Amino acid sequence: MTLNASDKVFVKERLERAREIMLRYPDSRSALLPLLHELQDAAGYVTQSGMREIADLLGITPAEVLGTASFYTMFKLEPIGDHLVSVCTSLSCQLYGADVLYRNLLAHFAVANKKTTADGVFTFEEVECAAACGGAPCLQIDYKYFEFLDPEKAVELLEDVRNRGLSIVHEERGSVNAPLPPLTPEEVSKGPAPVGSGPLSETAREEGHG
Repeated sequence: MTLNASDKVFVKERLERAREIMLRYPDSRSALLPLLHELQDAAGYVTQSGMREIADLLGITPAEVLGTASFYTMFKLEPIGDHLVSVCTSLSCQLYGADVLYRNLLAHFAVANKKTTADGVFTFEEVECAAACGGAPCLQIDYKYFEFLDPEKAVELLEDVRNRGLSIVHEERGSVNAPLPPLTPEEVSKGPAPVGSGPLSETAREEGHG
């Protein structure tokens, strides 16, 4: 359900959930971040009225809520499209043409200052380091990774998402970029490698630095 900017968010089941979240913390103000996530999940972005609701729930000022929401880039203070396209333009990606890739996307989709397409499907943003330097240049669509792109591939990728949906496209073309699996019991029993046993240390010794 899409909410209007003035609609109350924390009612009925969502209000009960907010109170349950607050009970997890000795100081209810510590629930601010989880409640902001709840607000954004419900409304699609962090609305002004929703921030006032959170302030009332936590006994703080709306300015304090806004100060936190505006600090974290994951919280959006304006409406966004159906899909958020985050293009990494940090150094590794920039060296591989991320700036050109990003400008090409904006031009192809005729995106104006609001960075959202006219049909409301995509909102574009630049981000600092998506933690996928080995797959530069990369972008995320709703925080799902796609790597080793170029301007033409990026446009084709988004058109594919528009036509077939993100889940299907990511399954076929996306990057896992998942955390490493947990250590096996055998690996844990071995313990950490001795200090100075890694390949960098061997190289240093060969060059007379160790």
